[in-house]
Amino acid sequence: MAFAYCPDCSARIYLGHKPWVGQLAFCDHCESDLEVVQVNPPRLDWADGELEDMLETEEDELVSVHAEV
Repeated sequence: MAFAYCPDCSARIYLGHKPWVGQLAFCDHCESDLEVVQVNPPRLDWADGELEDMLETEEDELVSVHAEV
């Protein structure tokens, strides 16, 4: 089983048997969203948060549309 360490708090995070670049992970200790950036040895970095940014933008657009109506 592969593991890596959280770049924020250094907690050990299990990644399964075959981690892949781009695999998302979550640190239960500090609640950071992470992703695998290297597989040999496994290394984590903070996830970009592109999905969260996109969802927030869509919510803002919906709020402004409803405000105009």
